[in-house]
Order: sequence, then structure tokens, then C-alpha cells
Amino acid sequence: MMNPAPSNLSPCLLVLCLASAPAAAGAADEGAFAVLRAAPTPARAGCAVTRAKDGELHAALYAEETAACPVARVAGDEITLAELTNALATQHLARGAKAAHGEKPKGMDFAPTLDRLVDVRLLVHEAREMGLLELPDSKDALEAFRDSTLRTMLQQESARPVKADPAEVDRLFKAAVKQWKLRSVMFAKEEDAKAFGAAVAKGGPFEALVKAAAAEKKAEGGEPIFVAPARMVPELATAAAALKSGQVGPPVKVTGGWVVMKLEGIRYPEDAKALEEARAKSLAEQQHRAVQKLHEALVKKYAVVDRKLLDGLDLEVGGEAAFQALAKDPRPLATIRGEPPLTVGDVTSDIAKKFFHGIGDPIKEHRVNKAKADTFEILLGARLFGREARERRLDQRPAFQRRVAEYERVLAFNTFLERVIIPGVKVVEPEVQARYQARQAEFTSPQMYRLDGLAFSSAAAAQAALEQLRGGTDPDWLRANATGLLKPEAQQLRFDGTLLSAATLPASLVKALAGAQRGDLRLHASDDGRQHSVVRVLDQVAPGTKPYPEVRETLAREVEAEKIGAAVRDYAAKLRGVQPVDVLIGRMAG
Repeated sequence: MMNPAPSNLSPCLLVLCLASAPAAAGAADEGAFAVLRAAPTPARAGCAVTRAKDGELHAALYAEETAACPVARVAGDEITLAELTNALATQHLARGAKAAHGEKPKGMDFAPTLDRLVDVRLLVHEAREMGLLELPDSKDALEAFRDSTLRTMLQQESARPVKADPAEVDRLFKAAVKQWKLRSVMFAKEEDAKAFGAAVAKGGPFEALVKAAAAEKKAEGGEPIFVAPARMVPELATAAAALKSGQVGPPVKVTGGWVVMKLEGIRYPEDAKALEEARAKSLAEQQHRAVQKLHEALVKKYAVVDRKLLDGLDLEVGGEAAFQALAKDPRPLATIRGEPPLTVGDVTSDIAKKFFHGIGDPIKEHRVNKAKADTFEILLGARLFGREARERRLDQRPAFQRRVAEYERVLAFNTFLERVIIPGVKVVEPEVQARYQARQAEFTSPQMYRLDGLAFSSAAAAQAALEQLRGGTDPDWLRANATGLLKPEAQQLRFDGTLLSAATLPASLVKALAGAQRGDLRLHASDDGRQHSVVRVLDQVAPGTKPYPEVRETLAREVEAEKIGAAVRDYAAKLRGVQPVDVLIGRMAG
């Protein structure tokens, strides 16, 4: 017999608890509605139903004004229309629905999903009846969630008015898209590169000197190109960053030779994605500053910090024994109006949690005192934000109470799983082995390649590049300077280092790669003869079947999850016989 350790399976992982799923995106569709059996009495906010000509009660789907309409009552607890539509949307996402944010359930049979939600509520009710939420771990988890949610709501409230800084956005955007216009020439010998640089320093024209060096077979390259810093080898990127427009840098050692570069200019191409990322990064930074400013204001409003005691507190002197004594030290580092003080013991105990392998070695390595300041600020901030959140009565807002109620249900369900369901679930080895045999084809992998390559318009250019690479020329330099390279948009095959299955590659390329090992170079011509590539094998994985020991744990978890799901359904079926379940929705239409 084998019984895998409890896997902390959440109800959502079991596709059972979907009440706290993210809301489906998009505005309400007036043509999509739920038909309810009866309107809530008395009328309530969030359940504005309309009566159709035939007398049916309609509640629009995905509409804020109908989100709170009850679709079922389970032992006095209601399941709302929003919870049901969210659960349906989540299932669509899990199944790979076409819509990025979940497809609306027009014509969908909602009954199985509603049944699962009912099962969860029945088990949640049973967990409460058994007092599982009164266990110390449950009470601590719920209290921690309440505190964390209040702090998050306050931080979000303080950050909401903040906007991205245009100047910062411009700086971030330019840093992301900047391209240098460079002329570069590569010499095989250092003395030739230095002689070239000396000639340029004396006033010699760069282009003419490049042609002369190329004619003497001392160098190659020299054509201007635009290149992003991220596309360059680090040595060249560092050297280019030090140049001013029109300036020529000293020789730089790279694989295959020495490179001399001339910076001819800088450009910042339009890039909508990079601009949006710059805005998002600036906004996040401005929001961080707003929260930090609030923190500083709350320190002045509520707290008195003993900076002398904090600065003089040495958590490493005296070793582990002294540290453990400080964990009980009641001296206040900060007194907070309306809150217990933040003590030396609080900070010391929290630091100990960070070093869960023991505090002895971190003390010897002088890593403990370094954690003092940050730990103090984080603990103080938590107290201050909680104090201010309660001062603003954020805990009385419906949004907060709804989040807490959702979390409490998930907590109750998970605790019920861990305490009641999972201990009775047993997974035996033959069951796992049988699953492996039945699905062995899934664990058989084809030949895989990780490739890089250069694509050319002619076989001669590809052959020349192959010879240069075999001679030691740096691939990135060649990518920027080789003659006859196809532009990215004209390439039929493009490789980005992703591991590719041979089954997805052209048959002619697979044939060219036959027997190739890591680091090997191969020539490949496209079937239409319009593209000739030099392909480098960055890595290759031979075909094979994963042995049972490698997948055993995954399969055991699958079997366990299925058995847990079955046990949940069985238990819920028994509860349906003793607890009232009232379904209030008739159908969905649209």
C-alpha cells in the first residue's frame, strides 16, 4: 500500500470549488440571461431581475446589477449568479476556450458545474458544523488573511490616483528600444587591430582604412548596421556604450579576433509593446513611492520609534544563545497608538523564521544583522497599515467582507479535505503502474533539437558563413556583418533557441541534422531553393521513453486527485439527504 503525502489540493484544483474564481471579462451581453424561479424577497442590491412577456424572470449574465442573484441555497448559504458564471468561465479557460478571458456560456449545460458548487457548499457547511474553522491553525490563517487583505486594500487605495511619470516612461522606453548605428571591422591579429586604431586616431578616414585592410586580407566587415545592445556580445555592448557619436573605440577581444567599432548614431524605433511596458514599469514605481509615502505619514501619525535602541541592537553578538534570549526581549522598538508595541522579540523571532535551517550559521556568516532593518520596517508597516485600514473602516466595506467570506469557504473546504477526506484515500502501486502502461505513449518523446542559424539568399553565401564559423568567427558578429543575410521577415525558418521536435521540422532539415551533436554545424537548403541556412545545434535530445520512476509521482498525484474527487462527491451525496438544497435557476439562454 502507498499513500502519497497530502498534496494540499485546493478545491479549485479538484474543479470543485470555483466560487472564488476570477470574474469573467467583458460587458454584459443583453442577449444572454439566466431564468430564475423567483426574485429575492425583499429585493436586494445586485439582483435586478426583469420580467419577460411570458412571465419568466430574467437576470442578465456578467452584469454587476445581477451578480448577487441567488441561483441555489445550500443549508441556508447562497450561491450567486456571479459565482456560477465565474465557474463556467474558469472551466472554459481550463479547456482552452477560444476567448482569452473565458467564453460566455451560451447554450451551456450549467447543471454539472452548479452541482459541484453545491457539493462544495455542503462540505463547507459540514466543516463548520464539525468546528474545523475553530481550530487554531484555521483561526490563525483566517486572521492573517483578514490583516493581509486590509493592508492590500489600503495600499491599493493610496496608489489608485497615481499616474505614470512621462519623463520616466520616455527614459525607460528609450533604454528598451535603443539601437546603435555601428560600423565594425574584425581583425584576426591584435597588432593589425591596434595599427588600424592608431591610423584612425591620426585622422585617417575609417571607411577608407577598412577597405584597405580588407584588400590586404587583414580584416572583414565595415558596413554600417543598427543593432540593439541586447543583441550584442557583452564585451562589444560595453565598448559601444562608452562611445559618443562619431567616435571610434579601441580594439575589443572577441571569439575569432579583435573588433574595432565606430558609433555613427543612435535611433529609437517605434515599439508599441515596449512603450506599454515602460508605462507599466513607471506606474508600478510611482505606486511604490505612493505606498512608501503613506508609510512615512503613518509612522508620524501613529508610531514612536526608538531609533537608538534599533540602531544599537546587535543580533549576532553572543551567538545563538544570545539570539534566542533576544527573541523573548519585551523592549519596545516602536510604540503604536491603539496597537501592541513592536518589540525586540518580535523582530528577532521574525528574522529566525527567515533562516529556517537554523540561526547558528547565519550568525557566524554575519547575515543576521543585515536582515534587521528590513524586517523592522516590514513588521512596522504591517501594524501601521492595519491600524489605518481599521481607522478608515475598510473592514466594513462589502468588497472586504466578500473576500473574507470567499476565503473562509475555501479554508473550510481545504481543511475538510485534509482532516476528513484525504486520510481515507489510499493509492496502491498497481493502480499507478496500470496508469503508466495505459498512457505510455504520452511519455515517449521524439528526437529534439535546440537550434540557432543564419539564413542566406544564396548557397555560396551560406557556404562562406559556414567556413567562417568553423574558423572561429563570432556568430553574433557574423549575424550583424555577413553578406547575403536574409532579413528576419523574409526567412522561412527562424530559430530562437527553443527546444523543437524533429516532427515539426522540415524533412530536409531533419535529414541534414541526422547524427548531429551539440555544437555541430550543418548546411540546409529550403525545398524551394530560396533560402540557404547555416544551422548550429545548440543541444539535442535523443528519442526515448521516460522510465516509470520519473513519472510515478505525477501519476500517483493524478490517481490521488481522482479518488479525492470521488470521495468528495460520495460524502456530498450523503449530505444532500439531510441538508436542504434549493436550486433557484431554471436555465441559461442567449
